[in-house]
Amino acid sequence: MEKFSEKKLHGICGNGSYQDVVAYLESCEDGAEHLAKYRELFEGDKYVLEVDDPQVQAVLRVYEDYLKYVLANNKTTDEYKQYIMECFSEDFSDISGFDEFEKVFQEFFTERGYFANFGVTSPFPTLYLWKKQMNHVVDVELPEASVKMNVYEMDGIVTRGWYDYLTFGVIGAGGWVSDDGCYYFAEKYDVDSEDFKVSLLKHEGQHFYDKGMDSNMPSHELEYRAKLVELIYLQEQAVFNSFLAYMSDEITNPHGHANKRIVAELSQMIFDEELVTDKERWSAEYEKVSGMARQLFVADTASRNG
Repeated sequence: MEKFSEKKLHGICGNGSYQDVVAYLESCEDGAEHLAKYRELFEGDKYVLEVDDPQVQAVLRVYEDYLKYVLANNKTTDEYKQYIMECFSEDFSDISGFDEFEKVFQEFFTERGYFANFGVTSPFPTLYLWKKQMNHVVDVELPEASVKMNVYEMDGIVTRGWYDYLTFGVIGAGGWVSDDGCYYFAEKYDVDSEDFKVSLLKHEGQHFYDKGMDSNMPSHELEYRAKLVELIYLQEQAVFNSFLAYMSDEITNPHGHANKRIVAELSQMIFDEELVTDKERWSAEYEKVSGMARQLFVADTASRNG
């Protein structure tokens, strides 16, 4: 049996599968405590999303039951959409399809004084809910452009999505980009850190720019370009190590897919090998990564400009 690793657990959680979490924890000689915590939530009567408003609380209880089901059952996104509408068929009646449900479900929270973002975070329809928000405008320098965008600080967090739920609040969305700017959760960032200035602002700024240039760019390609931008500007290896720990072949997992594509391409460029995952080997060559990432970014842009 292997030793429990929190980093490995959180990488497995990125698959969005409670069964994968259980299988991993059962394989760990010291995983019993964590396994009991998960079973209490998913197989017992525990709930973790709490607010003061009784109407909102009642809806969150149903939403948690929905999350527990979809995270434990491997189905398609369309099936998840249908399932959440069935869960709320009594609360939100006379809704003709998911697009209308998406709008009405989000409005339910905003009408009660919350800020909400509801939609599909692949592969699950998922809710982001917070109580306070403020914004300012920033200029973000990118490798091939600069953008001016609104930056919204979110506070009073209730939930940061399905990944947040599956990791008990440890991992989840730090922020995202929309048509009107970049959103970030205040508790996740020191605004003077590289994590904020690069992994948030430049990453999301690249999304903002790319979506403005091509509104139909697929999520896995958006992530590929934004993650290359992080590597161009970050000097420390920590973010790259997170790529090594969380890779996927599935384009339905855009973050993991982008991570694997980047690691594979850099492996070919630096080691002339298919996929190098040893952190120590990367440490010895890491000074090359920024320049190589810029080459990949420039080549990707050139391919799009035809």
